[in-house]
Amino acid sequence: YVSSWPVASSPAPDSPEGQQKTQGPMEEGGGLPTTTANKQGTSSISKLTDTVGALIDQLWQYVHIGAAAFLFYEDRLLGLYSILGFISLIGGVTVVGASGKIIPTMGEQLWRLTIPASAILSVVVSLGSRVMGWVSTTAVVMLSVLLVMAVASVTTVTVKGDKTARLKL
Repeated sequence: YVSSWPVASSPAPDSPEGQQKTQGPMEEGGGLPTTTANKQGTSSISKLTDTVGALIDQLWQYVHIGAAAFLFYEDRLLGLYSILGFISLIGGVTVVGASGKIIPTMGEQLWRLTIPASAILSVVVSLGSRVMGWVSTTAVVMLSVLLVMAVASVTTVTVKGDKTARLKL
């Protein structure tokens, strides 16, 4: 690539010096050219980049929590059913773990199947109740009881059946 803009320090393209092949910084070893005098600045830039990267990695969690809080504020039925689903999930894990023969959090089924299933049940019950028009107090209470029983049942069945959750004595 030959630039059409004249540069004071570069030779003319038609001169013998200009026809020699020169290597750019990317062809020499990759990256931007650095000098030994710039090593101190590079490490501080690297530290700054690492710090910013770590902050951004943590920031997405808080963004999701804020978005969920806003969503639960806007759709209180979804918030109610999600909280009930979480409480019944914790209750099911506690009941199964109280026997002493099973460590529920060590099993794969809890993480791969039970937690997503309870979240899906909560969202489906919320959406279904809105679509069907079941938003009266009686319907909400009835659906809440059914949701708690369903999530606790799914938790108990999947965690008890998980061979990796069994305590090896």
